[in-house]
Parts: sequence; C-alpha cells; structure tokens
Amino acid sequence: MSERRRLRVAFCGTGRMGAEMVGVLTRQGFPVTIWNRTAERAVAVAGRTSAEVAPTPALAGKDADVVITMLTDGHAVLRTLAGDDGVLAGVREGTIVVDCSTIGVHAAREAAELCAAAGLRFLDCPVSGSTAVAREGRLGLMAGGDPAVIHAARPVLAALGTVVHVGPTGAGAATKVAVNALLHTFSTALSECLVTARASGVSADSFFDVLASGVLWNRFLDYKRPAFTDPAGTEVAFDLGTATKDLGLAVTAGDDAGLQESVVRRAFELHERALDDGFGTRDMAAMAAWFGATAGRAGHSGTAGRAGHSAAAGKAAPGRATERN
Repeated sequence: MSERRRLRVAFCGTGRMGAEMVGVLTRQGFPVTIWNRTAERAVAVAGRTSAEVAPTPALAGKDADVVITMLTDGHAVLRTLAGDDGVLAGVREGTIVVDCSTIGVHAAREAAELCAAAGLRFLDCPVSGSTAVAREGRLGLMAGGDPAVIHAARPVLAALGTVVHVGPTGAGAATKVAVNALLHTFSTALSECLVTARASGVSADSFFDVLASGVLWNRFLDYKRPAFTDPAGTEVAFDLGTATKDLGLAVTAGDDAGLQESVVRRAFELHERALDDGFGTRDMAAMAAWFGATAGRAGHSGTAGRAGHSAAAGKAAPGRATERN
C-alpha cells in the first residue's frame, strides 16, 4: 500500500468546498473521517463517499495523521480546534493540522500557537478555486509553515491540487487574503461594467463573448460566466456574504500594511451595502444584480462608515459572516 493510502485524514467542515475536497480524497483512496457542525451535511457527504462520520472534532481526529479544517472564518477554526470536544482534545502528539480556510494572518498564527502548545504541527494552507475545480482535484494550495511539515503532508495536499510553499506560518493565510482581494475587486468591477454596458443595449452574453476573444480572459471568467449570464439557472458556488468576509480580511491586511488609500476598501463597502439590501445569500456574481437594482437610486449610501469598524474587528474576530457548515 502506498504512503498516500496509509495516511489517515480527518476533515472538519463539509460545506460546499469541503464536501468536494472530501470526495477527491476518498476517490484517491484515503481513509477519511469527517465532522461538520450541522451533522446532516456530514451524513449527506458520507452517503456520497466512503467517508465515516464522527460526532465531534476530537473523535474525528483521534486516529488521524492529518487533520484538515475547512471552515467559514477564524472563529469557527479556533473553536473547532480548542473547544471541549475540539481537535486538540482528541489527536495524538505530532499530528499535522492543515487549515484550508480563509481566516487571515492573525487567526492563522493563533491557530498555529494552539497547535504548537499541544505538540501538533500546523500549516496554514488555504485553497484557490471553485467547487468545480475542487471536484477535479485541481485547487491551488498556498502553504505557510515548515517545509518539512509540508513534505510530510504533501501526499494528502497533492491529491487536492498544486501546492506552492509561500513562506513561514501565516504566509499562506496572507497570500489567500491577497488573492481573494484581487478576485473580488475584479468581480466587483466586472459586475459594474456589465450593468453599464447593458444600459447601452449590450447583453451579458455579448460582453462575455468579447472578453473571451481578448487579453482579459481567464479561468475565473470561464467558470463564472453562467453565474453572470444566467444567475437564476446557476447554483450558488460562492455566496456574497462570504465574499464580504474575505474583503474585510483584506481591508485589515491593508491597514496592517499601512495603506492610506485602498481600492479593496471601496469594494468592501459596496459589498456591505449589498448585504444590507438582502443579497448576502446569493452568489458573488449577484453584485451585478445589486448594481442594476441600485442604478438611479438617489442617495443610496447603505451603511457608509461601517466598513472601517468591520475591518478593524477582523483582527480579533475575522470576518462578519457566520459559520455556514
């Protein structure tokens, strides 16, 4: 039996992305035990895979070589690690904990400290890609931590996609925040441009056809096109509430870097307004619908001034989104 098949994996968090990642690991032959806050979701994933379900994170991780957390925010990750029935209460010394969530540098370093105090090894290793990319095992993984620990976990990580070691602990989390900041600001600008082009008679499909023939075309536009051109017929892949949480982390990163001006902050403010208008559970592409809905609305200011407060809160409590697993 290969090294890949010998490693036992515990997976905490079977939301949209987590469920696809569990599917990849089980198809690759890894023994996987899963836990999810909402147990019914874990049971549903187990029904589609060979994964076993554990009632607590501690029991999920007790026999694991590698524990993966894929949760909504820093609160959820820290609670899953350190709670009374958390991962740290059940795993053996030397186990590798890999956080694949988007939680920002501050929470990643706190998680690393908790694991080190318990004799565990930790990697912050967020992932980039859609649910469709996750399903195919083609995610981009940005790993922060000790190269020796990355090497030990690589059989599991490589099953999920391409692993890039980006630096020490916290570097993976920082890279993911920067990547998502770029993604969401691009998507916000795309949403605005679709609305302004449509006002002059250009359909979304025509706009995307033009993009497809030019230098701006990329994988995001390719797999996200249906969400923009046929939102009613396209399943939610990345909700607007989670996108807003990610942008809040990016604003905090900008504050930490001493930025005085920020394009990302403006995108965050616009997303906060869309959430106030009830768009939070819709796909991130719904920013186009929000721009359209607010066009011509006099005095639309949403909750200007709240962005700074939310971003600052991100250091102690990353993000504003609640756990959705």
